[in-house]
Amino acid sequence: MAHTLFAGPQLVEKEPTSLLYPPFWHTPFGIHRGTPELLRLFLGNRTYLDQPQDLTCNLLLHNLGIQKPGPQFQISVLGANSGQGHLIYNPDLTHLDVVGDDLNSPHAFLQPAGVALHTNGTAYVVDPGRKEVVILKLKNNRLIPKGVLPQPPGGWQKPWGIALDSQGTLFITDTLRNQILIYTPDHAYTKSIGPDLPNKKRLAAPRAISVVDPGEPWSFYKSAFIFFSDQDGQRISRMDFAGNLHHQRTAASLGFSGEPAAFAWLELDYYENIWVTDPQRSEIHKFNRQLDHLVSFGQPGKGDGFFQSPTGIAIHRHFGQVFVADKQAAHYFWIGTDILDARAIRDPLKSATIKISYFLTEPAWITIRMNPSTKKQEILFDKKWFDSGAHLHHWHLPSQSAAKASAIEVLAVATYSSSQFKAKRKLLKLVPAISSAP
Repeated sequence: MAHTLFAGPQLVEKEPTSLLYPPFWHTPFGIHRGTPELLRLFLGNRTYLDQPQDLTCNLLLHNLGIQKPGPQFQISVLGANSGQGHLIYNPDLTHLDVVGDDLNSPHAFLQPAGVALHTNGTAYVVDPGRKEVVILKLKNNRLIPKGVLPQPPGGWQKPWGIALDSQGTLFITDTLRNQILIYTPDHAYTKSIGPDLPNKKRLAAPRAISVVDPGEPWSFYKSAFIFFSDQDGQRISRMDFAGNLHHQRTAASLGFSGEPAAFAWLELDYYENIWVTDPQRSEIHKFNRQLDHLVSFGQPGKGDGFFQSPTGIAIHRHFGQVFVADKQAAHYFWIGTDILDARAIRDPLKSATIKISYFLTEPAWITIRMNPSTKKQEILFDKKWFDSGAHLHHWHLPSQSAAKASAIEVLAVATYSSSQFKAKRKLLKLVPAISSAP
């Protein structure tokens, strides 16, 4: 991903901007939130949302094999509709389809949970009800079941989540085996990780999983890690491919008041931030690659910016496209950035110095300027890249400029497609600092 800044985004000052609904012209028929009514419009009485689980996305299935494929932001999303025992996906930009609802098929699903979609059109579905991992192939623009993954030594007990690396290697969690099972791209079992891990650590009923490796084209750090949830959705972890745990975070450690947090499904973005759905609090929690909490987005309810027990989540890392499934809707977002806890304070000991502090929920291009409404402005940064997290800048001004300073503007623009669309702006009134001198 190139760090390129596009001009002219709409400035947002109050609404949360960690996730943004895309503009009309970047959605199918202007739809950014699929409702039960819209699902019925596309599929009639063939299905309805019922206990949706994992989501996955990749390049548009219709474009695979075409000599001149469409734009790289045109993608297919595949979701497990567990309560109905089948999958819902869009093979192109104008249709939805269902697979697995044929009860006469030898590979009809019982309880589809984890799903993964390869760039070659091969899809994988983990079915803990049938204790199998089904392989689907693309034929005539449709996904067709074509067999199952070979059983690992000792057999599946309760397979649940699945992820693919850039080479097509499969990583599958089994909650009763307390293991992550690894298969080659040609479906040969290679090894397992767990239950016991180095340094007397242990896997405990792993569920959701996402991976990144050095061959991943849309990876900022080009590292090799496995991110997963375990302890029945009460913990997330980062582990290397040898099984060494690097960071862990429990849901209880978030310290929220009211309904306790719980982790359902998770996904990585380009910067290895980890996005986790929380069906108990109807939120999405975002963590950086060290599993430091960055922000929680959404709240219970209906409509834009609200969730009803979200579960599945998928991210197209190239452009920062995010898809979320909940009980009654499927949401389509772009990754944005937000500015939290922003302050501008005059240094009590150095009157010509201004201390500017803020917290970013996403790496972004930052512009900081003084008195933005005036014709002659002082600028500290102009479109300078900063990582997510807390930032503190000391702006040393000439005495005359410092005396005229009344407000500081902080402007943050994400590095994804949303940079053309919306940016976050904070206008800070200068606060005199309280001196500790007697």
